[in-house]
Amino acid sequence: MKRVIAALLMAYSAVAAAAPAGPLLPLMPLSMPLPAGAPPLSDSAMEFSRVRVVEAVEAMYTQILKTPYLIQPEVVADERLVSFRFGTGVSARSEVSRFMNLLGLSVRTVNGVDIVGIVKEMEPDKEPFVYRPKYRDVTYLVELLRGLFPKGEFTSTRSVHGAPQAITADAATGQSKAPAPAGSAASLLDTDPDALVFNGTETDIKKLSSLLAQLDTRQGEVMVRGQVFEVASNGAEGSAFSLALHLLGGTVSAGLSTPSTLDGFVRIKNASIDAVFAALSSDSRFKTISAPSLRVRSGAAGRFAVGQDVPVLGAISYPGNGSAPVQSVEYRSSGVIFDLKPIVRESVVDLTVGQQLSNFIVTQTGVNNSPTLTKREVSTSLSVADGDVVIIGGLAENRESSGRIGFSFLPDWMRSNTGQNSKTEILLVLQVSRL
Repeated sequence: MKRVIAALLMAYSAVAAAAPAGPLLPLMPLSMPLPAGAPPLSDSAMEFSRVRVVEAVEAMYTQILKTPYLIQPEVVADERLVSFRFGTGVSARSEVSRFMNLLGLSVRTVNGVDIVGIVKEMEPDKEPFVYRPKYRDVTYLVELLRGLFPKGEFTSTRSVHGAPQAITADAATGQSKAPAPAGSAASLLDTDPDALVFNGTETDIKKLSSLLAQLDTRQGEVMVRGQVFEVASNGAEGSAFSLALHLLGGTVSAGLSTPSTLDGFVRIKNASIDAVFAALSSDSRFKTISAPSLRVRSGAAGRFAVGQDVPVLGAISYPGNGSAPVQSVEYRSSGVIFDLKPIVRESVVDLTVGQQLSNFIVTQTGVNNSPTLTKREVSTSLSVADGDVVIIGGLAENRESSGRIGFSFLPDWMRSNTGQNSKTEILLVLQVSRL
């Protein structure tokens, strides 16, 4: 069979060689010429829908550029999806580079290998900014401003002293608080920095300077004048609060608010505190116990105390090793104690007031070695306007005494019984003035 096929091929070759050579037919063009002004056809084009960025990059290098490449891990981890139709045109590499830039990618060639990564924005230069507050605490300003500058860094200078500071700063409110215990490590560290240091861009520094000018303002102060009255009355005369309203009704009636059904609080607007004091002091039943006058900064605490510190038995500790137990002694204040804490706001003053009248007596039951504290105390929080006069009452004490008049050897029907009921009530009069 093979011999037959070979013979046929040789015969066909001889016939073809003997035939005369004719003209060759022209090749047909693959495409028609483009009309004038039409854009050229792209040499290569691809179209993708909803593919990851790394898949698009791989397709460009494997199908179009066909050059060595390296894709960095941050590009591989990019979860963005892209849809595009891409034509390379005349310069495939320039078109691919333009496409990369639109996606936020960068291409650099090292030893003939294209390294594809994510374009990292150049961070602007930062510079330090030092500000020394005029009125507010540094910790207070930092806590307010820290959240507005996430790319900036705040710090503050601190100084170490050989003795504990009398006043430290509260980082949350910027107000004063109790000092650290004497002798402790915290007492040697000044927690009230004297300068604010910020490291940020020029734009952030301008913004910070504008905010500091609005926040670093003088804190409000108030002048609180008060007078504590002890009012003696009987049951028929009513409460001391009612007596005070009756006396003030003909003197400072302007602005007198209607007392509540609790009969313990009243506010007088546009009245002179001296006129109120004079009206109440003119009655013999009103006895002045104390007349405190305090000037307090907003957020700080003021205290007025007249009395004594009395030793009181405290806890018992057992050292161990057969040693005798140790009895501690605490000193507690008694007398007339007046506490207040104002917070000055734009229109009102929020005032927390505490008034205590106390004394120690001999303990009759229980722990006989320690005295008993008897007290009358009131504490309240209220909002007052500038110049308002506030009267707070209700601290009443009833005393009953009884006896028999006559000789003891006489029978009961020849002796008479006597009794007396007395009532004393504490009345607190305050006026708050903004400075």
